[in-house]
Amino acid sequence: MDIFNATHNRLLENGFIIYDKEDIENLGASFYKSPINNVVLKKLHYNEELNLIKILSMEIRSILMDSNENIWNTYLLFCIDGQIDFETNYKIERDTNSLRKYAITSELDLNRVPFLDEYRVIKKPIKNNIAIGDEDEYLEEIIQFLQESDGKHNRLSVDQVDMLMSKILKLVELRYENRQDNS
Repeated sequence: MDIFNATHNRLLENGFIIYDKEDIENLGASFYKSPINNVVLKKLHYNEELNLIKILSMEIRSILMDSNENIWNTYLLFCIDGQIDFETNYKIERDTNSLRKYAITSELDLNRVPFLDEYRVIKKPIKNNIAIGDEDEYLEEIIQFLQESDGKHNRLSVDQVDMLMSKILKLVELRYENRQDNS
């Protein structure tokens, strides 16, 4: 399925409604609203269009402000055919001028959009089983300390963290000294 259509479907699944905004449609984009968030969805067809993202987002922000839309909860999703390099993606998404932006090249990118988490599918279960071997004495010390201080349910204080770090540093020093003695 085309990434634009997949994104459109995911927005509809999450309760977004398409609104007609002629000015936004004239820019080749679609406007979606939910009770909390707004989304402007735009498909980029050519690499040259990547250079126009900043200008496009400023135009969309202006249109939304003129129609009294909440721009602080508005996201601009760019559906891009094919892969883009990390640097380009970083430039698009870290430029918070105008609107918050996401580059969507695959359905996995949709999982990074914060308000679409409800439909995120985790393909592999996360296992929490920790096997402690002989060389994992540091990990064993940390786990023991967390169990003794009920770290699973309570936040550790700065003093507790300092105490734990001191214990681990002593273990590291002891291990280093033992290695030198055996050499």
